[in-house]
Amino acid sequence: MLRTLHLIAAFLLVAALGAQGLAGAKNLDGAVLVHLGYGPMTSAGDLGDRFGSGWSLDGGLTWVPKNSNLEFGFRAQYGFGTELKEDVLSGIRTREGFIIGNQRAPADIQLRQRQLFIGPAAGYTLALGQNKRAGIHLKTSLGYFFHRIRFQEDVVQSVPQLQPNLSPSYDQLTGGFAIHQFVGYQQLALDRRLNFFLGAEVMAGFTKALRNFDIPTGAPPSTEGRTDIVLGVKAGLIIPLYFGEGREIFYK
Repeated sequence: MLRTLHLIAAFLLVAALGAQGLAGAKNLDGAVLVHLGYGPMTSAGDLGDRFGSGWSLDGGLTWVPKNSNLEFGFRAQYGFGTELKEDVLSGIRTREGFIIGNQRAPADIQLRQRQLFIGPAAGYTLALGQNKRAGIHLKTSLGYFFHRIRFQEDVVQSVPQLQPNLSPSYDQLTGGFAIHQFVGYQQLALDRRLNFFLGAEVMAGFTKALRNFDIPTGAPPSTEGRTDIVLGVKAGLIIPLYFGEGREIFYK
Protein backbone atom coordinates (compact mmCIF):
# COMPACT_ATOMS: atom_id res chain seq x y z
CA MET A 1 0.00 0.00 0.00
CA LEU A 2 2.69 2.52 0.99
CA ARG A 3 4.75 1.68 -2.10
CA THR A 4 1.73 2.30 -4.31
CA LEU A 5 1.02 5.65 -2.63
CA HIS A 6 4.65 6.71 -3.07
CA LEU A 7 4.50 5.86 -6.78
CA ILE A 8 1.28 7.87 -7.15
CA ALA A 9 2.84 10.85 -5.38
CA ALA A 10 5.92 10.69 -7.63
CA PHE A 11 3.73 10.56 -10.74
CA LEU A 12 1.67 13.56 -9.62
CA LEU A 13 4.83 15.54 -8.86
CA VAL A 14 6.09 14.98 -12.39
CA ALA A 15 2.68 15.88 -13.78
CA ALA A 16 2.48 19.05 -11.72
CA LEU A 17 5.94 20.20 -12.81
CA GLY A 18 5.19 19.74 -16.47
CA ALA A 19 1.47 20.39 -16.60
CA GLN A 20 1.72 23.72 -18.45
CA GLY A 21 3.57 22.49 -21.54
CA LEU A 22 6.06 24.88 -23.15
CA ALA A 23 4.82 27.95 -21.36
CA GLY A 24 2.87 28.95 -18.27
CA ALA A 25 0.95 32.09 -17.40
CA LYS A 26 0.61 34.12 -14.23
CA ASN A 27 -1.46 32.28 -11.61
CA LEU A 28 -4.42 34.68 -11.15
CA ASP A 29 -6.71 33.13 -13.77
CA GLY A 30 -9.70 31.04 -12.77
CA ALA A 31 -8.72 27.44 -12.17
CA VAL A 32 -9.86 24.01 -11.14
CA LEU A 33 -7.51 22.59 -8.49
CA VAL A 34 -6.99 18.86 -8.08
CA HIS A 35 -5.69 18.06 -4.57
CA LEU A 36 -4.03 14.88 -3.34
CA GLY A 37 -2.58 14.65 0.17
CA TYR A 38 -1.18 12.09 2.58
CA GLY A 39 -0.18 12.11 6.23
CA PRO A 40 -0.41 10.63 9.74
CA MET A 41 -3.48 10.90 11.95
CA THR A 42 -4.56 9.98 15.46
CA SER A 43 -7.95 9.49 17.12
CA ALA A 44 -9.39 11.40 20.08
CA GLY A 45 -12.71 11.86 21.85
CA ASP A 46 -14.95 8.80 21.75
CA LEU A 47 -13.06 7.53 18.71
CA GLY A 48 -9.89 7.43 20.81
CA ASP A 49 -11.44 4.62 22.86
CA ARG A 50 -11.72 2.52 19.71
CA PHE A 51 -8.83 3.47 17.40
CA GLY A 52 -5.28 4.71 17.79
CA SER A 53 -3.02 6.25 15.17
CA GLY A 54 -3.01 5.60 11.45
CA TRP A 55 -2.69 7.28 8.06
CA SER A 56 -5.06 9.21 5.83
CA LEU A 57 -5.29 9.83 2.10
CA ASP A 58 -6.93 13.09 1.06
CA GLY A 59 -8.40 14.08 -2.30
CA GLY A 60 -10.43 17.00 -3.55
CA LEU A 61 -11.54 19.18 -6.44
CA THR A 62 -12.05 22.94 -6.00
CA TRP A 63 -12.76 25.99 -8.15
CA VAL A 64 -10.82 29.27 -7.73
CA PRO A 65 -12.41 32.30 -9.48
CA LYS A 66 -10.24 34.70 -11.45
CA ASN A 67 -8.25 37.18 -9.30
CA SER A 68 -9.61 35.54 -6.14
CA ASN A 69 -8.15 33.56 -3.26
CA LEU A 70 -11.43 31.85 -2.45
CA GLU A 71 -11.96 28.15 -3.19
CA PHE A 72 -15.18 26.17 -3.51
CA GLY A 73 -15.51 22.45 -4.10
CA PHE A 74 -15.54 19.14 -2.29
CA ARG A 75 -13.09 16.84 -0.56
CA ALA A 76 -12.84 13.25 0.65
CA GLN A 77 -10.56 11.70 3.24
CA TYR A 78 -9.91 7.99 3.65
CA GLY A 79 -8.29 6.83 6.89
CA PHE A 80 -6.77 3.47 7.69
CA GLY A 81 -4.57 1.84 10.32
CA THR A 82 -3.79 -1.23 12.39
CA GLU A 83 -4.03 0.17 15.93
CA LEU A 84 -7.30 -0.87 17.61
CA LYS A 85 -8.17 -0.62 21.29
CA GLU A 86 -11.33 -2.78 21.19
CA ASP A 87 -11.24 -6.51 20.55
CA VAL A 88 -14.71 -7.16 19.19
CA LEU A 89 -13.75 -10.80 18.53
CA SER A 90 -12.85 -11.65 22.13
CA GLY A 91 -16.05 -13.70 22.46
CA ILE A 92 -14.97 -16.18 19.78
CA ARG A 93 -11.35 -16.55 20.90
CA THR A 94 -10.06 -19.56 22.78
CA ARG A 95 -8.52 -19.24 26.23
CA GLU A 96 -5.15 -18.90 24.49
CA GLY A 97 -6.42 -16.08 22.30
CA PHE A 98 -6.85 -18.00 19.02
CA ILE A 99 -9.78 -17.89 16.60
CA ILE A 100 -10.52 -21.34 15.19
CA GLY A 101 -11.38 -21.58 11.50
CA ASN A 102 -13.39 -24.13 9.54
CA GLN A 103 -10.29 -26.37 9.22
CA ARG A 104 -10.11 -26.63 13.03
CA ALA A 105 -6.86 -24.70 13.13
CA PRO A 106 -6.07 -21.17 14.36
CA ALA A 107 -7.10 -18.63 11.73
CA ASP A 108 -5.11 -15.48 10.99
CA ILE A 109 -7.68 -12.71 11.46
CA GLN A 110 -6.37 -9.14 11.56
CA LEU A 111 -8.42 -6.16 12.74
CA ARG A 112 -8.08 -2.88 10.84
CA GLN A 113 -9.58 0.58 11.23
CA ARG A 114 -11.34 2.26 8.32
CA GLN A 115 -12.65 5.83 8.13
CA LEU A 116 -14.23 7.97 5.41
CA PHE A 117 -15.21 11.63 5.30
CA ILE A 118 -16.79 13.33 2.28
CA GLY A 119 -18.43 16.71 1.82
CA PRO A 120 -18.37 20.20 0.27
CA ALA A 121 -15.46 22.50 1.12
CA ALA A 122 -14.66 26.22 1.11
CA GLY A 123 -11.23 27.75 1.60
CA TYR A 124 -9.28 31.00 1.51
CA THR A 125 -5.58 31.85 1.18
CA LEU A 126 -4.14 34.80 3.11
CA ALA A 127 -1.36 35.97 0.79
CA LEU A 128 2.17 36.37 2.11
CA GLY A 129 4.57 38.26 -0.14
CA GLN A 130 4.48 38.96 -3.87
CA ASN A 131 2.65 35.79 -4.86
CA LYS A 132 -1.06 36.51 -4.25
CA ARG A 133 -1.89 32.80 -4.19
CA ALA A 134 0.73 31.64 -1.70
CA GLY A 135 0.28 31.96 2.04
CA ILE A 136 -1.73 30.83 5.04
CA HIS A 137 -4.55 28.61 3.83
CA LEU A 138 -7.77 28.01 5.77
CA LYS A 139 -10.32 25.42 4.67
CA THR A 140 -13.59 24.19 6.16
CA SER A 141 -15.59 21.16 5.08
CA LEU A 142 -19.03 20.02 6.21
CA GLY A 143 -20.05 16.48 5.43
CA TYR A 144 -20.58 12.92 6.51
CA PHE A 145 -18.10 10.79 8.46
CA PHE A 146 -18.25 7.10 9.15
CA HIS A 147 -15.88 4.49 10.54
CA ARG A 148 -15.86 0.76 11.13
CA ILE A 149 -13.65 -2.18 12.01
CA ARG A 150 -12.50 -4.21 9.02
CA PHE A 151 -11.65 -7.91 9.33
CA GLN A 152 -8.73 -9.08 7.22
CA GLU A 153 -9.49 -12.76 6.93
CA ASP A 154 -7.28 -15.80 6.65
CA VAL A 155 -6.55 -16.62 2.99
CA VAL A 156 -6.52 -20.37 3.67
CA GLN A 157 -9.58 -20.95 5.83
CA SER A 158 -12.73 -19.11 6.82
CA VAL A 159 -14.28 -18.43 10.21
CA PRO A 160 -18.00 -19.34 10.43
CA GLN A 161 -18.75 -16.49 12.86
CA LEU A 162 -17.42 -13.95 10.32
CA GLN A 163 -19.43 -15.01 7.29
CA PRO A 164 -20.85 -12.08 5.26
CA ASN A 165 -24.27 -12.31 6.90
CA LEU A 166 -22.76 -12.10 10.41
CA SER A 167 -19.64 -9.91 10.17
CA PRO A 168 -21.62 -6.61 10.02
CA SER A 169 -22.81 -7.31 13.56
CA TYR A 170 -19.17 -7.16 14.71
CA ASP A 171 -17.80 -4.18 12.74
CA GLN A 172 -19.16 -1.33 14.95
CA LEU A 173 -20.22 0.76 11.93
CA THR A 174 -20.75 4.34 13.10
CA GLY A 175 -21.56 7.53 11.19
CA GLY A 176 -22.94 11.03 11.25
CA PHE A 177 -22.47 14.73 10.49
CA ALA A 178 -18.90 16.05 10.73
CA ILE A 179 -16.89 19.28 10.46
CA HIS A 180 -13.35 19.28 9.07
CA GLN A 181 -10.89 22.17 9.53
CA PHE A 182 -7.49 22.66 7.89
CA VAL A 183 -4.90 25.39 8.51
CA GLY A 184 -1.49 25.50 6.90
CA TYR A 185 0.50 26.84 3.96
CA GLN A 186 -0.58 26.58 0.33
CA GLN A 187 1.21 27.71 -2.80
CA LEU A 188 0.09 28.11 -6.38
CA ALA A 189 3.37 29.04 -8.04
CA LEU A 190 3.68 32.07 -10.32
CA ASP A 191 5.13 29.83 -13.05
CA ARG A 192 2.52 27.17 -12.22
CA ARG A 193 5.12 24.50 -11.56
CA LEU A 194 5.44 23.77 -7.82
CA ASN A 195 1.96 23.73 -6.29
CA PHE A 196 1.49 22.19 -2.85
CA PHE A 197 -0.03 22.43 0.62
CA LEU A 198 1.15 21.50 4.12
CA GLY A 199 -0.61 21.88 7.45
CA ALA A 200 -2.61 20.51 10.36
CA GLU A 201 -6.20 19.32 10.38
CA VAL A 202 -8.91 18.40 12.85
CA MET A 203 -12.24 16.71 12.23
CA ALA A 204 -15.12 16.38 14.70
CA GLY A 205 -17.86 13.90 13.91
CA PHE A 206 -21.20 13.83 15.74
CA THR A 207 -22.06 10.22 15.14
CA LYS A 208 -24.05 7.24 16.35
CA ALA A 209 -24.05 3.48 15.83
CA LEU A 210 -25.61 2.40 12.53
CA ARG A 211 -26.08 -1.33 13.09
CA ASN A 212 -29.27 -2.85 14.53
CA PHE A 213 -27.54 -5.53 16.60
CA ASP A 214 -24.13 -5.97 18.20
CA ILE A 215 -23.00 -9.58 18.63
CA PRO A 216 -20.13 -8.84 21.09
CA THR A 217 -22.61 -7.41 23.62
CA GLY A 218 -25.57 -9.56 22.59
CA ALA A 219 -27.84 -6.52 22.33
CA PRO A 220 -28.60 -3.55 20.10
CA PRO A 221 -25.80 -0.93 20.17
CA SER A 222 -26.11 2.15 22.31
CA THR A 223 -28.26 4.93 20.87
CA GLU A 224 -26.23 7.64 22.63
CA GLY A 225 -24.50 10.20 20.43
CA ARG A 226 -20.74 10.19 20.07
CA THR A 227 -18.11 12.85 19.47
CA ASP A 228 -15.43 11.30 17.28
CA ILE A 229 -12.31 13.41 16.70
CA VAL A 230 -9.48 12.88 14.21
CA LEU A 231 -6.26 14.94 14.40
CA GLY A 232 -3.68 14.89 11.64
CA VAL A 233 -0.90 16.47 9.63
CA LYS A 234 -1.26 16.56 5.86
CA ALA A 235 1.05 17.37 2.95
CA GLY A 236 0.12 17.15 -0.69
CA LEU A 237 0.34 18.26 -4.28
CA ILE A 238 -2.03 20.43 -6.29
CA ILE A 239 -2.53 20.16 -10.03
CA PRO A 240 -4.05 23.46 -11.27
CA LEU A 241 -6.02 23.53 -14.51
CA TYR A 242 -6.17 27.21 -15.49
CA PHE A 243 -8.73 28.94 -17.70
CA GLY A 244 -7.57 32.18 -19.34
CA GLU A 245 -4.65 33.72 -21.19
CA GLY A 246 -2.79 35.05 -18.16
CA ARG A 247 -0.96 38.36 -17.83
CA GLU A 248 2.69 37.37 -17.76
CA ILE A 249 4.30 34.52 -19.68
CA PHE A 250 7.23 32.49 -18.34
CA TYR A 251 9.19 30.45 -20.87
CA LYS A 252 11.45 27.50 -20.22
